[in-house]
Amino acid sequence: MSNKLCSVMQPTFLPWVGYFDLIDNSDDFIFYDDVQFTKQSWQSRNQIKTANGVIWLTVPLKKHELSSKINQIEINNAKPWVPKLLKTLFFTYQKTKHFKEAYTFFDDLFNAKEYLMLSDLSISIIEALIIRLGMCTQLHRSSNMKDLGDDRELRLINICKSLECDNYLSAKGSALYIEANRPSGIFPDYDIELYYQNFNHPEYSQIHGDFEAYMSIVDLIFNEGFEKSLEIIRSGRGKHLRSGQFDL
Repeated sequence: MSNKLCSVMQPTFLPWVGYFDLIDNSDDFIFYDDVQFTKQSWQSRNQIKTANGVIWLTVPLKKHELSSKINQIEINNAKPWVPKLLKTLFFTYQKTKHFKEAYTFFDDLFNAKEYLMLSDLSISIIEALIIRLGMCTQLHRSSNMKDLGDDRELRLINICKSLECDNYLSAKGSALYIEANRPSGIFPDYDIELYYQNFNHPEYSQIHGDFEAYMSIVDLIFNEGFEKSLEIIRSGRGKHLRSGQFDL
């Protein structure tokens, strides 16, 4: 294998800045779209800060089985959620310095087509954002990969092998299952180096009072603009962590 580094995350709706740091920090990023959907999770909603506090931006969904995978979830377009979302963005951020460029981008993005599937919507948004931000990471969907198997850890190993990545960068939260039985899990058995993301949320100029972290990237872009956003995201990046170098 090569010296490439890859990371895997479920596609989420308008993710927070740390999600984009993980993408930018990887040679290959895999949208983990063929795993079980979690109701009322980041997969279908995210937060922004308004004059009245933090609120949710939510995609309405059609009824589905509890066992449905992320890439099987349909959007309920019978509800006028896109105009409502854009109206919320307009009134929340109309006084920001970079309102015009940011609002035009999101207005064009959400009105470009009517998405039927949640995963297609979320992935298309992320793809458009990383291009606009200037990232060069190669993107993939796990649902397009063959012979990944069903075992949770082995699927990650097989993803790395299929993309010839001998380094894997994980979000810290995944350590709970990766290292459930032993440090670094099974990655050493397959000669794959396991690292964990080390990201300290940077502060940036933000309207509506004291700084609120962990908002959707939408908040950063409206407040700081596209040109400065990637620099701000990268400013929160620390050296990769190893097993045992942080608390679970």
